[in-house]
Amino acid sequence: MLTLLALLWGCHAPGVQVVDVREIGTLEHSSWIKGRDGGYSAPAFGQDVWLYGDTILSVENEDGDTWCNNTASWTADFAASDGLGGFTDWAGARGVPVEFIPRTEEEAAFNAAHAGDPCAEEPCGARWAIWPGAMVADEASARALVFYYLIYGEPGEWNFWSVGAGIATWGGLEVAPERPEVSPGAEHPTLLFHEGEPGFGSAALVEGDDLYAFACEGGFAKPCKLGRVALAEALDRGAWTFWDGAGWSAEIGEAEALFDAHTMLSVQHIAALDLYIALYNGPMDDRIYVRSAPALTGPWSASEAVFMAEPSWDGANAYGAMAHPELDRQDGLFVYLTYFRSPADWEGEIRLVELELASR
Repeated sequence: MLTLLALLWGCHAPGVQVVDVREIGTLEHSSWIKGRDGGYSAPAFGQDVWLYGDTILSVENEDGDTWCNNTASWTADFAASDGLGGFTDWAGARGVPVEFIPRTEEEAAFNAAHAGDPCAEEPCGARWAIWPGAMVADEASARALVFYYLIYGEPGEWNFWSVGAGIATWGGLEVAPERPEVSPGAEHPTLLFHEGEPGFGSAALVEGDDLYAFACEGGFAKPCKLGRVALAEALDRGAWTFWDGAGWSAEIGEAEALFDAHTMLSVQHIAALDLYIALYNGPMDDRIYVRSAPALTGPWSASEAVFMAEPSWDGANAYGAMAHPELDRQDGLFVYLTYFRSPADWEGEIRLVELELASR
């Protein structure tokens, strides 16, 4: 059962309060899937499209994998109050999910050369992986934009890291996303933001003709920085500007943190309250938090816990909490949020929760 923290913390943040929390259940997934995390979503091509991170399969897919680094599904069901159903997976000919955001030919060749033990090239087990970030619709261009992170890993516990972030373009349900080369001459030419720079895509939203994206990275504290670009120019790194605390700067190094949150989160406008809210897990914390602000650039309120997520079977913390604005009811007075937990060893589920909001 969810533990309402309203009894303990008052369950509010300046400008907004959560007056009720209702657990709906587990997000539907096919029998081929033992577990998957993530859960970014956005409306695209008439469907509600969901993106997931690491996905464990019960059988090999047509690529010979039982572990995918990213997968996707979609549904025409936008009514979340009674749960969501009718999902279709991005899958191979047998219906088993396959990876959604593709590797480049060079990345795939590298993985093949380092696969197995012994392998063709040392170190055995080295690999490139792609994790999805936020997604937005670009209706004027009849496409969706999918943020992603390029991950390099080698054998060993937690021995992986991001080398940067990019944006994939997706033209429809029947075609795979593409990763255009946007940084000619760079070590990783498909990336907009490179190693050592903020990796934008932790959250994203479109307002008018502009795309806004957050980068929330770090250790236990994860400060969130904000970037902006005209939606039509999203793949042009030179068109991006970054909030420096007083205005928009073309220098990414001048970006200033607006608040601390988590690497995965949601930021959205609540029309009924004319406020922005951010929802996220605390790092290494089963509590889900909210902040609010009158504008994306702030000032953002202090964080307030709104409920306690269901714990995982081994005591690991829930993570990946984020809202799904396309599912809102009553102009955002009812918000639908998901988070990931593990109910058993090597299994995972995404939980769906309804939050009822009101002004303070």
